[in-house]
Order: sequence, then C-alpha cells, then structure tokens
Amino acid sequence: MGLKGGSRMMHVLLVDDEPGHVLGFSKLLQRLKPDVAVSSARTGEEALRLCEARIFDLIFTDIQMPRMNGLEFMERLEPGQRGKVVVLSGYDFFEYARKALTFGAFDYLLKPVDAGRLEEVFRRAEALNERERLERMRQQELAARIDRMEPAYSGKLLQAWADGSLEAERMTELRALLPFTGQGAALSIRSRSKFGRVEAGELQSLLGRRGGQSFCFVSEQDEREVICLLGGDSPSAACETEAAEVEAVIDELAGRHGSGSLAAGIGSRRESLLAEAHLSLREARLALLERFYEERIKVFPAGKSRLDDSRHPVVPTAAESALAEALRAGNEAALKAALHACFDHWRRPPFPLPHRLRAKCKLLLIKLLEGHEVLRESGTHEHFLWEIDEVCDQASGFAQLEEGCLEVLRKAVRTVATWKEDRRNRLVQQCLDFIDERYAHDISLESTAERFGLSPGYFSQYFKNKLNINFTAYLTQVRLSKAKTFLERENKRIYQVAEAVGYSDVKYFNRVFKKEFGMTPEEYRKTLRLLQGKRGRSPE
Repeated sequence: MGLKGGSRMMHVLLVDDEPGHVLGFSKLLQRLKPDVAVSSARTGEEALRLCEARIFDLIFTDIQMPRMNGLEFMERLEPGQRGKVVVLSGYDFFEYARKALTFGAFDYLLKPVDAGRLEEVFRRAEALNERERLERMRQQELAARIDRMEPAYSGKLLQAWADGSLEAERMTELRALLPFTGQGAALSIRSRSKFGRVEAGELQSLLGRRGGQSFCFVSEQDEREVICLLGGDSPSAACETEAAEVEAVIDELAGRHGSGSLAAGIGSRRESLLAEAHLSLREARLALLERFYEERIKVFPAGKSRLDDSRHPVVPTAAESALAEALRAGNEAALKAALHACFDHWRRPPFPLPHRLRAKCKLLLIKLLEGHEVLRESGTHEHFLWEIDEVCDQASGFAQLEEGCLEVLRKAVRTVATWKEDRRNRLVQQCLDFIDERYAHDISLESTAERFGLSPGYFSQYFKNKLNINFTAYLTQVRLSKAKTFLERENKRIYQVAEAVGYSDVKYFNRVFKKEFGMTPEEYRKTLRLLQGKRGRSPE
C-alpha cells in the first residue's frame, strides 16, 4: 500500500510471542494491504533492536508477553516512535487502553482484530505520514528561503508592515522597497492553489497598466494569497470603479495560467498607505470571506460587504425538530428538505462569518447523531465525528457545506438501516435455529413470537416476508423432513416417528405426510425398502 502521495511503501512491525498469532495477523495485513512490508519480533527485546535499525510506520504489539510486556516495550521506545504503536490485546480492560494511550499509543485494538478497524488504523496512519511528509517539505522550503537571505528578509519586512506590526524605526527600510507613498488601498487576491513570485509579478504589471502605482507580493503566512497595494491617483484605488478593473486583471491572470478560482477582496482607500495598509488589508480579507456565500462573484469591495461579524447563526427550532424526526424515520427526502430549511435561513444576508457557520453545522450534526440511540452506541460513532470535522472544515463554499452535511446525514440513515437489517437477519437465523432445536416439542407461532419478544401478528408477517413461507408451513416442512430421515434410517414404529417429530396424533401425522408426499409414512418406508432391495442393498 503506497502512502498518499505515492512516495514509498509502509513498513510494519508485529511484536507477539505466539507464532500462530503472528502468522494469522500477517495474513490479515497482506490481504488488506498487499504492498505493506511486515517484520516480526517474538520478544520486546528483539523488537527494540529492530526499532534501532530502522523506523517503522506502524508497530503492532501484544500486551501479554514474557519478560517484557507490551507496555514495558512502549516505555523503552524513543518518544518519537511511541506515536506509531498500536496495542493488541485479548483483554477488554480500560486500564490497558488507558496506560497504552498514556504512553502515546497510536491506537488500541482488541483480539480478534476487526478488519474494518484495522483498515481505519491504516487510513489514519497514512494521513499522519502524509502530514509529516508535507511538514518535512515545508521545513526544506523554509531552509531554502533562509539560504536566500535578502528576499526572505524583505518578505518578512513586508509581511510585518501588512500585519501592522512593523516597528517605526524600520519604516525607512520599507520606503526603500516600496515604489510609492501617499494614498492607496490594499487588495487580498486568493487562489485555491499556491502563488509564486511569477504570478505576483504579473499581477503587479497588470494592475500597473491601469494607471497609478502597484506593488504585489506573496503572503508569508499563506502562499495562496497575494497582497497588492494600489497607490497614487490610480482609478483602481477608488472604491466605486475598482471592482470591474480588478476583475478584469484577475480574469486575465487566470486565463494565462488556466485557473478560474481567483477572487479578490478590496479594502477601503486610506490617506496614508504606509501607515494604514494593514487596516485596508484587514477590510479586504474580511470582505473576501463573502465568497463562501457568493462563489460566482470574483471581487468583493469592503464598502459593499454583506458579512456581519457580530451575527451568530441559529438553527430554527422547527427545522431542527424536523431533522431529528426525519433521521429517526430514515426518510432521506425529509432530511434534505429540513436541512435545506436551515441553510435557506442562513443564506439570508447579512451573513455570519464562515467559521461560525461551520461550527454551528458541526454542533447540529453531532447533536442529531448523539440523539439517535443506534448511532450513539454503534461502533461507527467515532468515524462519524471524524467525518463531521472533515466535511465542515474542508467545505470551500456554502453549497459544498450543505451538500457535505446532507451526505453525513444520508450515511447516518443508511448506517441505521443496515444495522436494523443485520439485526433482523440475525433474528431470522435465531428463529430457524430455535425451530430446528425444538421441532419435536409443542411449539407454535405464538410461543415462538413470545420467545423473541414480538407480537404474534408482527412476527407472522415478518417471518413470511423474510422466508416467503408462513411459520406453520415452515415448521411442517422441518418436521416432515426429519420424519423422512427417521423412516429411511431407523426402524421406529410409525407412532414413534410421529412423536419424535412433534405430532402426538399419529392419524393427523399420516394425513399431513400423505398430503405432502402423496403416500402415507408406512407406504413411503415400504417403497424405499423395495427400491433398496432391487439395488441389492439393505436399509441403513
């Protein structure tokens, strides 16, 4: 199994003193993740030596081992390696889990290991490895910037100025970098991918062509943002006319690079750009947040913003009740309508800040799932919490957030339906097992329904829907099938056979048998023996 990004295969260490467990777990790993390289150790000491020789992506260790148990093994690992340990144990005691997690364990699994839980562990490990890989790349990029000391220093100077944290004595250095003084406004131009110096230079050139002075640089804090300063008497620095001009600029840049995801926020014009650029930039960034609601709009002037940073989104009581009821009923259409009512309420300006809406959606989904007994107590609860975080944090726009929330609720409905169906199937099998064990006794639909805590009417319909045969007919089939076996293999008298399969009245047994097979039990036995005699065989 390759990591996300495809850089290398994963290396796994399995620490267990029982060869059978090692072999079985290794086969499970190879079946689920064929490309994983698996090493094994039978003792904690051997595992420590292997960990000194190489770094493993995951370490699975048993708790109970001679000389050095799994927790002692974890204690002796380097701190950086403990975070890759998954503890395995056949003991369902919280104390083991608590200690393992205290030592920094990655996860805790009970034997026999569930394949689904194991796959989830690998998915989380892959995500962690990818984050570590990206962090290493970021550190390498940072080191490269440090090597280019002068540009890096200039970038930090500009960033401090844009953030409003530049010391007064460094303004002289800033004037040497900037091509203008006097009035001006700030722009925040964002993309869903990173900007480079080339794109920043092109933006500066394109804005400069429209009159006035311009200066653009990639944000040190987020490489998806270019900060642009427009100064002088440029029309682009006038709030009434600048939106169309800025849109033309970003459209041209997008056309050159094949990207349609550029958008810009425009701060208000300030009398002293050097002294107040950070205020204009703050307005530009705030205005640009409106794109979360208006994804088709590309330019957002601060003076026309419909965001309200004091508004906190609320969930309409009727919509929340409808959502809870639809979830309980498993009605996806009703869920969609109720959720849309919430989002329709939030879609009316002034808009709350996007992070507040994301937080409200998280709380709403968690409350709905916590309010459903099956979802609250099922093994999928943790996965749903993780998915809620992913959906709400990663949504780039209002519509995507609504669709993501709806998909979480749809999965919840299907999870409940699957759980109920599995439970029904288990109930059917338990019922069939009960009939197979008790067919010789006086059992009925009523007594069997009572045995499983169901009403006779519901149980009768449920049984017929599942097996396409009613309860009495199925019981008769089982009894007659057993009767044929007795007639074929034993020399019991007919009344004894009848009693052995649950019939106290031999005459009734004869009638039922003849109706099913076209002959009485005695005729069936004689016919069977005649056929066996012709073949030269005696009855078994």
